[in-house]
Amino acid sequence: MSASTDSGPVIPRESRPRAYAGVELLLELMHILREATQLDHDSIIIACVVNHATMRPLLTGPGAPLDLIDAANPPDGVRGSISRSSVADITGIPRETVRRKINHLIEIGMLVEAAPGHVRPVAALANPVWQRVADDGFAAVKRFNRQLAQLGCEIACDHEGAATTG
Repeated sequence: MSASTDSGPVIPRESRPRAYAGVELLLELMHILREATQLDHDSIIIACVVNHATMRPLLTGPGAPLDLIDAANPPDGVRGSISRSSVADITGIPRETVRRKINHLIEIGMLVEAAPGHVRPVAALANPVWQRVADDGFAAVKRFNRQLAQLGCEIACDHEGAATTG
């Protein structure tokens, strides 16, 4: 912790740089997605929650089929889906707004109905536009790590992408 000042209590030295870098990363990622989709922020958050629910079974856990990590169209049986009510619960966005925005995302071809009340994104990572979004997001994370290091903070990942401790 830093030395006390006449202005009162102090915070851990890394708190403000981490908060600033985290906010900057979030804003940059939102900008990347807004530029790629032309969607409003609520729709972007909803689409991110749906994408997360779909990718999680492919990438995490002991039964994750990592042999499908580079499949352009993984089978629906190994992809997740999420209910509209779960999206509302996770995001804090009102259920009616989530329902309306998900219906719009279905209309424009970003999401599909997976089962009654459940949605998943269309398999779009083979599209160069979405590959670019993923690459731009990864570049933003690398800038986040560099900024933290410049501010004297431990970074979240090393140059190979492995998580650091702390």
